[in-house]
Amino acid sequence: MRTIVAKALALPFRGVARAASRIHRSALVRFAMVSGAVALVVAGLLVGLPARPVAGQTLPTFAPLAPQANASRADSSLPLDVPFEVQFTKPMNESTVQSALSITPDIDLRFLWDATGQILSLAPQPHWAPYTLYVVDISGNATDQEGLNLATPIHSSFQSGAPTAGTITATKMVADRASPSTAFQVTFTRPVKLATVLTRLDISPPVDVSIVGDDPTDVASQLFTLTPKEALATNTAYVVGMANGGTDSAGATLQPVAPLTVTTLQAPSVVKFTPQAGVVVRDTNQPISVQFSLAMDEKSAAAALSVKANGRAVAGSTSWTSGDTILVFTPRYSFAVGATVSVRVAASARSTGGLTMAAAAGSTFTIARPRAAAIKYTSTKIPLTGGVASSSAPWHESELYDLSLMNCTRTGGWVTSGGACSTQTHHTLPARSALVFDDGIANKVARPYAKALADLGILTHYLNGTTTHSRMAAGGYPGGSWGENIASPGNSGQSGMISIEIYFQDEAWCRCAHYYNIMDPYFHRAGVGVWVTGGRTRVVVDFYG
Repeated sequence: MRTIVAKALALPFRGVARAASRIHRSALVRFAMVSGAVALVVAGLLVGLPARPVAGQTLPTFAPLAPQANASRADSSLPLDVPFEVQFTKPMNESTVQSALSITPDIDLRFLWDATGQILSLAPQPHWAPYTLYVVDISGNATDQEGLNLATPIHSSFQSGAPTAGTITATKMVADRASPSTAFQVTFTRPVKLATVLTRLDISPPVDVSIVGDDPTDVASQLFTLTPKEALATNTAYVVGMANGGTDSAGATLQPVAPLTVTTLQAPSVVKFTPQAGVVVRDTNQPISVQFSLAMDEKSAAAALSVKANGRAVAGSTSWTSGDTILVFTPRYSFAVGATVSVRVAASARSTGGLTMAAAAGSTFTIARPRAAAIKYTSTKIPLTGGVASSSAPWHESELYDLSLMNCTRTGGWVTSGGACSTQTHHTLPARSALVFDDGIANKVARPYAKALADLGILTHYLNGTTTHSRMAAGGYPGGSWGENIASPGNSGQSGMISIEIYFQDEAWCRCAHYYNIMDPYFHRAGVGVWVTGGRTRVVVDFYG
């Protein structure tokens, strides 16, 4: 750049003037040529113009659309305080619409328009009459904001709904009983004022409660919670009701609210200790059971149980039976002869409903030296009518003897290998009352089945697709408490029956099915069938409640 400038500055003055003159003349020539070209173009355009003027086209015109409307309503009955809506396609002249509108039956209305002037809400004053058919008409005199009349008159109808209804419930229920710590709730189908609930609600026996609605502004509360300031009394019937005649927030009369009647939970208590207080027992392995008045929370009740022998804690295991109402304690080691055993249940034992005992309970018994006694039974002649598979009972003596052995075990004894009933046991379930021999079950169910098993040389509960329950029902015993033990001893005599009972007793450690059937509290009678075919002995015991 500097080199170019230097050369330009080196030109003589005279040469510069001549160069400028040449540039000026060149520009004039070029301008003259351009001007001539423009003149030719304009001349060409003028030649192409038509010889006469062309007429202009007329623009289309559009007539304004007349407004239309659609009356909307809920699919079901309209709540008594909810407006009925009419929607237009254009902003409307509000005064003309309201003048053109009529409703049958007549009712005071408030006309509520949205910001666009296209949605009209008809709000009842104070509310629609219940269960009423209303007819709404808007004539063609209604106009939009441009003065155009409604294209098609509106003719619509709607059904008003039911008055506001309410229900009362308890918040904490255990089965069909209420917890003493429960609250109560009143739920309405439409908003209700808190003052209505405060003045009309009643609890009997009287309880001091606080009442709050679910809307702090008290505009739209539909759920009211009544919380007692102190726990309710146990095992007490309470009635929560609301007097008739109140109104909802819209002023419509409430439907009558059905009262709630509930009984609170009963506090648990100890009904029975086994062994009973003050007795002398002759079982150094004596299981201990505590029967409660209610089903208990297993963990808390077991933790509340303590067993001591001569003042020292006894280790053992616990289990539950009879629907969590009986707690069984099995000692790990044998008690010493002469020991005094104390059993205590602390008041912290809790029912499944969450209530603790009103007071602790306890019992004490003494351990004496075990004894054994011969097992006796009475031979009786049984009625044989109704027998299915046989017309006689040739092994009836063994049947009676087998039941006597079972009753030794069931009532708290222990069958020895010599056939004695010992007080020294290994029970893990509490003793029960003796079973009664049921001739009908023996004749119609147990003995015929024992014969069938012996004839076939098999041992099954499901012969020919039958079940214990189906056979009992067919014999006339269709109840829900039933069970069955079957066996195949080496002989049908007393030693054979003893071997069966010892085998069943040995299931005590696991409370397995044979032992559990013998000790089941729901069974009160049994039929025993003994049959021998070709040296094969089968024994069937059918239990029934």
